[in-house]
Amino acid sequence: MARQSKRSAEPDHANSGDEDAALLTHMRLNTPAPRTAEPEAGRAAMPAATPYVAEAAMSHAAALLLVAEAAMQDQAYENEQEHEHGEMEPMPVVLRDVSMGDLFQAALPLPPVIDATGGGTLVLQIRQTEQWLGLTDGDGNRLMTTVWGYGQGNNPTFPGPTIIAQEGVPLRVHWQNKLPMGDHLLPVDTSIHHAMGMLPGSIPTVTHLHGGHTSSESDGIPEAWFTQNHRETGPDYGGRITTYDNDQDAAVIWYHDHALGITRQNVYAGLAGFYVLEDETEQALVENGYLPGRAFQLGMAVQDRAFTADGQLYLPGASPDDPLPGTEETVADLLPEDYVERGGTFPTAVPEFFGDHILVNGMIWPYLEVDPGAWRFQLLNGSDSRFYVLEFDNPHVAAKLVGVDGGLLRHAVTIMDGDGTQEAGERITMAPGDRVDIVVDFSDAALLGQSVRLLNHGPAFEPFKGFAADGSLAGGAEAATPDIPVGNIMQFRIGAEDLLANTAGVMADAANATQMVSDAEWAAKDLLGATPDRVRQLGLFEGEDEFGRILPSLGLVEDVPDVNGDIQGFGALGYHAPVTEIIELGDVEVWRIHNLSEDAHPLHLHLVQFQVAGRQTFTFADADEDGVPDDVSGDGMVDEQDLTYAPGRALLPEETGFQDTVWIAPGEVMEVIARFDRPGEYVWHCHILSHEDHDMMRPFLVVDAVI
Repeated sequence: MARQSKRSAEPDHANSGDEDAALLTHMRLNTPAPRTAEPEAGRAAMPAATPYVAEAAMSHAAALLLVAEAAMQDQAYENEQEHEHGEMEPMPVVLRDVSMGDLFQAALPLPPVIDATGGGTLVLQIRQTEQWLGLTDGDGNRLMTTVWGYGQGNNPTFPGPTIIAQEGVPLRVHWQNKLPMGDHLLPVDTSIHHAMGMLPGSIPTVTHLHGGHTSSESDGIPEAWFTQNHRETGPDYGGRITTYDNDQDAAVIWYHDHALGITRQNVYAGLAGFYVLEDETEQALVENGYLPGRAFQLGMAVQDRAFTADGQLYLPGASPDDPLPGTEETVADLLPEDYVERGGTFPTAVPEFFGDHILVNGMIWPYLEVDPGAWRFQLLNGSDSRFYVLEFDNPHVAAKLVGVDGGLLRHAVTIMDGDGTQEAGERITMAPGDRVDIVVDFSDAALLGQSVRLLNHGPAFEPFKGFAADGSLAGGAEAATPDIPVGNIMQFRIGAEDLLANTAGVMADAANATQMVSDAEWAAKDLLGATPDRVRQLGLFEGEDEFGRILPSLGLVEDVPDVNGDIQGFGALGYHAPVTEIIELGDVEVWRIHNLSEDAHPLHLHLVQFQVAGRQTFTFADADEDGVPDDVSGDGMVDEQDLTYAPGRALLPEETGFQDTVWIAPGEVMEVIARFDRPGEYVWHCHILSHEDHDMMRPFLVVDAVI
């Protein structure tokens, strides 16, 4: 696969004019064009297909002239930046102090809702804006934060608008990049592979519909990126219009940026939003009262962030002295002592990021006033690296799980029984990228007029390693507690009287006997127990890059031929290594994914909704202590036959049903099964965004026939 940038010669029909006409000449020669003023966004709907403009031949002399012009432009831009910022050493970062007094001071905001159930074409723009995220200074004055957001016209929000779509009704979206030309809002590590335009001030973006059953051209794979006004595009660019067929069951999916190597920065800046797909089955459950009505259905995107003292987003890595939020450490503590001598530079990627502020829908630790009764909360973990272990601080709250990543479960599952006693297991674990659909009941008499907190008992400021046998965090990780800010998510203020008709049959269904999905519907997609066409043995690894930084990777636990016919064996493979997962269209495959690293990883597969067939633990002989299993089978290769397997833990309720993101603990193998039914190039990766960018992502190909 080619990895260099290319220019798009396609006209911008939504923003056509003299500017784009002038730019086309420069684009055709694959050279930078002069910077021009940013045009106002157009609102015209795009047609279903947009023709490409044929490239015109140009003389060698004209080409040389444009190259010289581009060089002058580059120098002018560098001079402008030097004039604005100077060459002084960066000032030490001062982080905003966080305290328990920051909690529950502002109401939960709800993103704008776009009703796209009728299909058609939607224009959504990516813009920079200022937004109040709940921050105040020492005098109580509001601090505005610069963020990026999605929106219609000149109205971006963080998170972006919630798109409501209908199963079976396709939706076309024209994603427009209207970010200001200039530096990225956050530090970018140019030493790792990353999307990069050639025009000064270019910022690549591409939107992925996470959980969507989408064609490769519209999937938003990492190198389908484009810069402002589509002036430059990546090698896998699929055009200005993305089509979401919505040919899947009702589910809470989400859209977010996925540009190669800068996904963590673009999502951290604010580029994410809900995409709620409805179908007749789910609508009937709402209409007959088994699930709460739409007025009592809310999406909640949980994300962590850190801020500077003046309220701006902070992501460590620009300097070795950058502090790591919630700790006494700096970026230098994550790097080898000879990092610079090895050629390492700044800004640098860091292994993980844990913020010291928890936001829900773009507001730090909000509160929500609720009427006693049943509410449907659709939760998303949109954080970079943080795992959440969620429970309510009052055991009189009852909660049932009705859906996961891929949609409704067959039957609801009781998570918290509301009997007034907190019991082991009354919690939900959410990895980055996870969604859960829960019905929560606040109607118990002991709750009337009270406030209830949603708590987080996941690791406070370190990686998640799974659970020990007693249910505590594994690996000695320090859990967040209710007396520190990151041990809290939000507050619910329950009315003293039940004034609204927000009941739900699911809460009265004590045995969870009602089938939310019929036998016929479930059987049509259920693959558990099916005989697969192929079983793959895959691995999660951790090593070092050339600068001595931690390098998480995906790879193989078997010998297989790659796309070039060369044999690849046990070990890690980088994103740019030849493709090894080549799947025949329509095949059902089992992927056995072994975690040979020290931390848990949430694995996300594009295109498919899979089922978890089971988990095992594994060990292996390693006489030379190099981290690679010994060839105990004596067959001349290292593969799964050199591992010893044992039964693993039972699946959590939130790991059942249909999934697109599931976490795997160290020393664990997860077995998933899926049908790959659309051709093209896709990716699978860790959804810790700092891992995905460096370098824990691999492409896979679905082809008509495997030769």
